[in-house]
Amino acid sequence: MIEYSWLIPIMPLFGFIICLTAGYRFTKGLGEVAIFFMFLSFLLSLGAFIDVLNGQTYQAKMVWAVVGGKEITFGVLIDQLSALMVLIVSTLILLIHIYSMGYMLPFIKTNRLSRYFAEMQLFSVGMLGLVIADNLLLMFMFWEIVGLCSYLLIGYFYRKPEAAKAQLKAFLVTRAGDVAFLIGIVVLFVYAGTFDLLKLFSLAPEMDNFVLTFAAIMLFGGAIGKSAQFPLHVWLPDAMEGPTTVSALIHAATMVKAGVYLVARTYPLFAMSSEALTIVAYIGGFTALFAATMALVMVDIKKVIAYSTISQLGYMFLALGTGSLFAGMFHLMNHAFFKALLFLAAGSVINACMTNDIREMGGLRRLMPITAYTMLAGSLALAGIPPFSGFFSKDEVILAAYNTGDMVLAFFGVAAAAL
Repeated sequence: MIEYSWLIPIMPLFGFIICLTAGYRFTKGLGEVAIFFMFLSFLLSLGAFIDVLNGQTYQAKMVWAVVGGKEITFGVLIDQLSALMVLIVSTLILLIHIYSMGYMLPFIKTNRLSRYFAEMQLFSVGMLGLVIADNLLLMFMFWEIVGLCSYLLIGYFYRKPEAAKAQLKAFLVTRAGDVAFLIGIVVLFVYAGTFDLLKLFSLAPEMDNFVLTFAAIMLFGGAIGKSAQFPLHVWLPDAMEGPTTVSALIHAATMVKAGVYLVARTYPLFAMSSEALTIVAYIGGFTALFAATMALVMVDIKKVIAYSTISQLGYMFLALGTGSLFAGMFHLMNHAFFKALLFLAAGSVINACMTNDIREMGGLRRLMPITAYTMLAGSLALAGIPPFSGFFSKDEVILAAYNTGDMVLAFFGVAAAAL
């Protein structure tokens, strides 16, 4: 199955084409089409994951261009890291597509579902392609597709001035990070002569430390923008103007994880530079604490969850910066599921109450018991209460920070957990 992994991002591409071309004639059935192609991607991802568990890895590439005697290749890389991430992404996208079938029904008259499902499918193409790409240039291309879809989905209710402003803000702020990402890619290509990840990893020990550190920091700049870390965190709370399903998909479960995945994917480069890792750790730790304080004063239910997302992303970077790739990816996996759950539960509450203001809510457990208990489970996982998943991964992050001997980093982790 692993040799067919290149088809994983191709499946939703078919769904995108169908929803885009046939959607204006056929309103019904588009959701089923999108779900069908995402289900195929999920099956392919699951097959690749099982093969990796059995000890297999896979890389296939083709020559795209020759520049100055240097070959530029595009390809697929499936190893333990990418197999885990692609399964997480495909599973969550599939579940959120299914949830959307019911959640988006009230918007049929005002906004065609064809546009919604087409943009969701194109986002799936970008995110899945980013995860399995075997080189930085191809990652950057899919990275930009994800950014485009974020812009479109945040502004789904484009007639609302707030939504139009939010999508523009997200687009411009994340562009700043993307410029840094592109600079890092160019620097590595100039000094190593390749975009291929495995070749870069093998050449890293021979590269000048200053060049490697600068390139790593620039790559992290891209991660700061996409994963909404300080000081480029300002776009994420405003991005809640899109449908709640979009918040769950892009701004909790998958897109904002792209920055964390970028650092994890290029971790052999970061591991060669203690300076770059220190910057990652401190920005992640500070963001975890800073964003948690912001969440305390929000009254919009989606913005509370959004700031907690920024905080939890900071935990992941704190883990990576302190040298624990395991803790960072473990928390990424756990957070993706319980934060998507929280957003979907919030969407259920918003639809029932017709407001986002938590001051106008209360006493809903008797009326919405399923939503109440699922949201409670997600909240306990987020807070790190045993035996819920967040307890195990968050403790690993705090332990990794403590083991560095830097009490400032440990304080960031413990204080954010307390908040």
